[in-house]
This record gives sequence, structure tokens and C-alpha cells, in this order.
Amino acid sequence: MQDDTGNIQPPVQLLMVAAVFDVDRTLIPVTTTERIFIRYLLKKRILGARAVVQTAYFILKQFPRTSPFETIRRQRAYLAGQPYEKMRRLAHACFETEIKPRLSEAGIEAFNEHRAKGHTTVLLSGSLDFLLEPLKEYLGADHLIAARMEVKNGKLTGKILGDYPYGTYKAVLIQHFAKEHGLDFAQSYAYADHHTDHEVLRLFGNPVVINPKEKMQVIAQREGWPVKDFL
Repeated sequence: MQDDTGNIQPPVQLLMVAAVFDVDRTLIPVTTTERIFIRYLLKKRILGARAVVQTAYFILKQFPRTSPFETIRRQRAYLAGQPYEKMRRLAHACFETEIKPRLSEAGIEAFNEHRAKGHTTVLLSGSLDFLLEPLKEYLGADHLIAARMEVKNGKLTGKILGDYPYGTYKAVLIQHFAKEHGLDFAQSYAYADHHTDHEVLRLFGNPVVINPKEKMQVIAQREGWPVKDFL
């Protein structure tokens, strides 16, 4: 391409339009994938009293320096020592029987509409990455940003690596993704349910609040964000 002076100009690089979907209580109403997985592991007797004791011990060890909720976010003690590949296989089995039937039809419809428009699709979640890989494959999502757990000698340590995708860190991670992939925030979409996701939603030109509880409903009304039910 030449400008008015006859000089050759580099082609204009188009920014990517994306649709970013939260998973827990958004694409999957009411509950979380990890809670479903824990119940599945208990039912299959993969987890038992030992896992409960491990988790309780780790929480007490960190208290009062760290709140129990923050401790659980940073350390999944109940999975410490479990073989990684075995957990991946169980996660796929759990998805087929327990998670997939719970997916919101309206959520899948919205997701597929974005795919049909050529938008890059992203799953952004605080759940474990190996637990969400089957969902990524099923939906045909382009990217997954989720919690990653340390693996040593083929076994999970329980420790979450890097920034945990929650609250402010969720917004930081999507900003890193945007910089790496050339995301156009102004033209892109984000779907989320929780009041801690407000920092993520504010980044996008097209934020959509899904299945909000009271705190998120108040934020949505204040910001003028549209609200939808994915049930």
C-alpha cells in the first residue's frame, strides 16, 4: 500500500475481537466445576478422610496469616500427592457425566454465536486448567486461562503456580493475554457473574453480567451493564 507521497506503508494490523467467558456460575449455573469434581472424587472413593484432614491441617497452619478462603485458593491440599495423569482422566470422565449435562443452553448459544461471527473465544476461570480442558475441547474454545497446579515427579503438589485467576489477578491475566494477542478491548465481549469480576468487565467495551447475585446486581445497575440469565 502506498501513501499520497508514493511511499510504501506497512499493512494495518487488525486487532482481535474476543468473547471472554467466565465458567463457574456463568456457563455452568449455580455451582462450580471444582465442587462438582470434588463430589465426583468422593463418590468414586478417590478422596476420603485423608484429603479432608490434609486440607484442614493446611488451613490451620496458615491461619491467622492467611484467611481460609485465600488459603484454599492458593493451595488445593486435597489433591496433593495425586497422580496428575490419573486426575486428568478422571476430570474428562467427570465432565462427560457430571459437568456437561449442567452447561447452560443459553450460555452455549451465546458462545456459538460469537464463534459464528469469527470472534476469538476465551474461557477465563479460577478453576483448575486440567479440569476445564474437556470443556475447552467440547466448546471449541480458542484459549483457556485458568489456575495451574504444580506437578512434581508426575504428581500434583496442591500448589497453584503464578497468579491465581481471581479478582484483580483475573484482570491482570486478561490484560497480559490482550497484549500478547492484540485484543481490542473496545470491540470485545466479556461474560461473568461475580462481583469480584467487575475489574475484568470494566476492561471491555461489551460487558455482560450473568446470573448476578445482589452485589453484582448493584454494580451492574450502577455501571449500566446488561444482565442476562444463563440457566
